[in-house]
Amino acid sequence: MQKELQDYLFSHIPISKAMGAEVIEASNETVAVKAPLSTNINHKSTAFGGSLQAIATLSCWSLLHINLRGMTNTGEIVITNSNIDYIKPVTADFTAYASLPDERRWQQFIRTFERRGKARIQLTAHIYQDDELALDYTGTFAAIAPE
Repeated sequence: MQKELQDYLFSHIPISKAMGAEVIEASNETVAVKAPLSTNINHKSTAFGGSLQAIATLSCWSLLHINLRGMTNTGEIVITNSNIDYIKPVTADFTAYASLPDERRWQQFIRTFERRGKARIQLTAHIYQDDELALDYTGTFAAIAPE
């Protein structure tokens, strides 16, 4: 599943390739996307905030993509809102870890999507530096079935 997702991202979201994004884990429960500091560095020799946000967004978007791809009316996945807490500077290659919310919220999202053809869900991703939380990301994503 990792290679398939990696190929899809490079083909359909070209900035992922330019950022050096690498899918290192891809399952229905978790997606982890790694990026090198060297192509995402800022003037302070730390990871650029926009790169951190982009990789976190990409990990959450990918998690939703994996989980919805088997549905007949998958349609589009778009981000509608995001919030980031930059807790600690990132000074090395970094990985965003996204995971599904609790089962109740996930099932509510699926039921709404199946009934209305559109639904929203909040997903989270985290980036760690030296085993300490460096970035806490929350994004609201919408799935919209084709008309």
